Amino acid sequence: MTPELKVTKDMLFIAPYNHEGLAGWLVRISWYPDANYENRKWHSKLFAFRDYASNDDALAAAQNYRDKWIEDNKGKRYLRSVGTRFSPNLPRNNTSGIVGVNRSEKRKKSGPLWQTTYPLPEGGVANKKFPISIYGEVGALRLAIEARRAGLLTALGGRNITTDEAAYSSIKFYDDLLANLQDYRDQSSDPSVIEIVRNPDVPATTKLEQLQVRIGQQRFRREVLEIFDNKCAITGSSLLIRASHIKPWRVANNEERINPANGLALSPVYDAAFDFGLITFRPDGQIMLSPRIEADASALGITGREKISFLTDEHFAFLDWHRKNIFGASMTNTTLQEALAR
Repeated sequence: MTPELKVTKDMLFIAPYNHEGLAGWLVRISWYPDANYENRKWHSKLFAFRDYASNDDALAAAQNYRDKWIEDNKGKRYLRSVGTRFSPNLPRNNTSGIVGVNRSEKRKKSGPLWQTTYPLPEGGVANKKFPISIYGEVGALRLAIEARRAGLLTALGGRNITTDEAAYSSIKFYDDLLANLQDYRDQSSDPSVIEIVRNPDVPATTKLEQLQVRIGQQRFRREVLEIFDNKCAITGSSLLIRASHIKPWRVANNEERINPANGLALSPVYDAAFDFGLITFRPDGQIMLSPRIEADASALGITGREKISFLTDEHFAFLDWHRKNIFGASMTNTTLQEALAR
């Protein structure tokens, strides 16, 4: 049984952690090397209860570590927590689940349209409309989101977006939606973004929750690649990189599905071999080969000497699951489908 967590006021960058029986306090910091909010970096370290005499001792160690890290990295810009997500208060008249963006059916001349409002720097509110008859359903929605995003950026003016968590989260949410509408594809049977926002039987707050899950995979890929500097964690190549889930999508819960620590940036051969349990990685990052791949490893370019040099404590917990359930299934001649069906 996991001990009850004692939450104090001094919890900046610290959150409770509990995954596969490993519980503790997680120091998790988001920072920026420059003023560009796209260049976000990560730092995390887990202080497991099992390593300390009490939960309070683990928390004190986490607080001391956080304070020292911040002192040693004074030049870095921070958000309050990388775990903080966009959580807007939707207006009563919102029907789409997207703040500032709505679909209107009551247009005699132009027909249905997507519209947006946003504050103007000099005061007042702007309103823009995009008829579906001209731009199409997806096109009109995309233009409305783009206008809302651009309007907010203009209203923010010269403020440093990397120090404004609310502004950052809002813009990032619109970025995720636009990326999903533009080029994201997956094998999910879940409703698409356009199906979610148009569903008349679902309240706006529920639509927002569904949108966050739907775009989570797109965000997951981007954040995993950020952790590994947009390069394969093994080869260092920046081409054809995939963000591979450690604990597969179909067996992970919603939080695990979008947690970037549940991902590795891998080149296609390593990505496929990892997904099928033909390789995995020890806690020190050293590759492990299944007997099933040993005969073909050389032909695939896998030497058995590969090692991932950068892994966080959160990665370790997910990799432990992979070794036991995916790689372990491969070792015992269990098919991947059987392993995932457990």
